[in-house]
Amino acid sequence: MRLPILLALCSLSAFAEEAPVSLTASDGTGLKLVKLQARGVVTDPLAFTELTLTFENPLDRVLEGQFKVTLPPAATVSRFAMKLDGRWQEGEVVERQAARRAYEDFLHRRQDPALLEQSGGNEFTAKVFPIPARGVKEVVLSYSHELVQKTADYVLPLKGLPEVGELDVTVTGVTGDGVLAKKRFVPNADFVAAPKRNQLGVRSGDLIVARVFPVDATETDQLINFTLLVDSSGSRALGWREQTTLVQKLLAAVPGATVHVAAFDQEVVPLYSGPASGFGDAQVKQLRDRRALGASNVELALKYAATKASPRVVLIGDGVITAGITEGPNLTAQVLKLKAAGVKRLDAIAVGGLRDEAALSKLTTGSLEKDGAVLDGALGATELVHRLSLATKSRLAVKIDGAQAVWPTTIAGAQAGDAVLIYAQLPASAPFKGSVGGKPLAVGDGQLASIERPLLERAWAKARIDALQLQLDQADGAPQREKLKKEIVEVSTKNRVLSSLTALLVLETEQDYARFNIDRRALADRWRHQRGVPVEG
Repeated sequence: MRLPILLALCSLSAFAEEAPVSLTASDGTGLKLVKLQARGVVTDPLAFTELTLTFENPLDRVLEGQFKVTLPPAATVSRFAMKLDGRWQEGEVVERQAARRAYEDFLHRRQDPALLEQSGGNEFTAKVFPIPARGVKEVVLSYSHELVQKTADYVLPLKGLPEVGELDVTVTGVTGDGVLAKKRFVPNADFVAAPKRNQLGVRSGDLIVARVFPVDATETDQLINFTLLVDSSGSRALGWREQTTLVQKLLAAVPGATVHVAAFDQEVVPLYSGPASGFGDAQVKQLRDRRALGASNVELALKYAATKASPRVVLIGDGVITAGITEGPNLTAQVLKLKAAGVKRLDAIAVGGLRDEAALSKLTTGSLEKDGAVLDGALGATELVHRLSLATKSRLAVKIDGAQAVWPTTIAGAQAGDAVLIYAQLPASAPFKGSVGGKPLAVGDGQLASIERPLLERAWAKARIDALQLQLDQADGAPQREKLKKEIVEVSTKNRVLSSLTALLVLETEQDYARFNIDRRALADRWRHQRGVPVEG
């Protein structure tokens, strides 16, 4: 059962979690964000952003704090720096456990370390020390992300921030002026700008990323009898009311269907079974009154779904799994048990600013008779039901003529209109052509914009890490898993791309890095400019 203390913990952290950016002291004191400067550049389908953040400590004592930032889905962090004695000290990408040991060592010496890690999905957290009494703490964070769909906008998360003393945003490569400048401003929406969409991809020498549309048409797959699993864990607290409303609207859009509804966190609670038309205000109140608390145990939710024997399962949540089996072959085995129970397809509806779409994709593809889709909850109930009523296509092999490397090598869970980004490495003079699922594919050089190498190079490194992570998730045996982990760390550190197995560590002096045998790549890489952006690296 849920522990009562979880309610208190959720209440203490609610305001920090609500904001996409925050710095909170260990005693719960929130530091004021006095300045947020963002510099971005978009070269569709890639985007780069550098944030410079200034926080103010209102207390008369030195603090250690937790910096927290929610970035766009699948964002790749490449720089974390902290201002020390008037100068920027650059962080290095280091194997995660080694970085933690170094941070604790320097913290005990009362020196000036900082440690940034990926905490779950698209959320990143950093331990920061010291935050001077009645002083300010300045940090820089740089990240890149993909704009996968052809209608995808550039989004800078701002909604939920308290009053910002000074907000200064400039983004190039978008329609309009791409500027937002405000004083003492409380954002009520994210900063959104449409990219200049004049190509299908970008190229730098032998590296290419191109947007392709692998499926022209999809057949129907009616949603008639299904189990609906609703994530009610603590990470859903801030969007809980909207999520419960979405559940009601979703079921109202399929009145003739038979449905089993259950909420899950660290336990599973059945809420309703019967015709979808019977799920009304009383059931919504019961779900809403449950509140969003505790850990997220998808393993238990899947076990419950197996007892219902519905041919379809739909999961609504953020994909951030924090209890039970969280990843790897054991979680895949749990999905396979659904197949033995008669479940043919599992779909996911991703909700909230914090989400792990990669985890949801692993749940929905590769295990059951039919692959499911991962859909954005922002589409609305009508469109979601439409997409859930369409089949998907999978096992679409990606072949690029003359390529030394390609990612992804296969595409799964695709529907008509879905875009996919394909990364290929091939000779600089070679054209980008091949096939996807046997369908001919060709993108002319005129449709590939030339781009400075750092942004594409790091996107390529992230694609390589994703490929290795997929192998790690499917690996059997400790030796193979350890080998893959070492490869991920090597790609991550070499290319300065943060991964789930690495962290960005800031130490006080160059001698401190040398003491822990940490190579200083940042000092040289710091000056590799991305066109239109002050600094990348």
